[in-house]
Amino acid sequence: MLSIEDQNFISNEMSISLASISSKLSEHALFPYRDHLESAIAFFISSIRAQNKSGYLFCVGSFQLSPAQVQINNYSAELSENLADTEALPILDSLRHAFFSFARNGLHELFTCQENEEWYPKVILSKELRPNDISELPSLVTLYRGTDIAEHNSSSYGQSWTTCKEIAYFFAFEYYVGQPSFDVGKRVILKTKITKEHVYFSNQTGEFEVVIDVGKILHVEVV
Repeated sequence: MLSIEDQNFISNEMSISLASISSKLSEHALFPYRDHLESAIAFFISSIRAQNKSGYLFCVGSFQLSPAQVQINNYSAELSENLADTEALPILDSLRHAFFSFARNGLHELFTCQENEEWYPKVILSKELRPNDISELPSLVTLYRGTDIAEHNSSSYGQSWTTCKEIAYFFAFEYYVGQPSFDVGKRVILKTKITKEHVYFSNQTGEFEVVIDVGKILHVEVV
């Protein structure tokens, strides 16, 4: 079991939902490997804490791995040999990627570089993430999201939306093709509007992403 200190680090420093990790590690198929995965998480956190204590500062533009990144990769490589050909291996890799990203440049790197094609620790923003380009958004922002109709039916919306309808279409009908759970008949594009004051992050390049406080959503329609 993760220590209270490690749980607090995951929740407060990394803005990761503990429930997303706990529910995954509690799956029957992962039961034999849970101790290994929790030990890995504890080691990752210890490495990051030691790096922070040493006064390490991220250098923009540098391709050199941070001390914690090196330790995280080495530990994961060794553990991967023991978990080869098991269902725990992809979970270890997702955890490694999340902590590796955080070790480089904190929450900004973790959030913007997260990989959600398969299972990944759920990052939930609760405050503004900087740097961003929120100032470039209009006062009332029109947003789109490509997702499964179940999300709309449950009104349990994700935080990441886009100002570009074409990008939402890509995530709705193309990005996840090939995954076992993909059902084109259940994929939809959602549309909402929200005031700029309820935006936590914006990057109006690439995916034209806008991350919002979902508790402030008043109305959502299926396009």
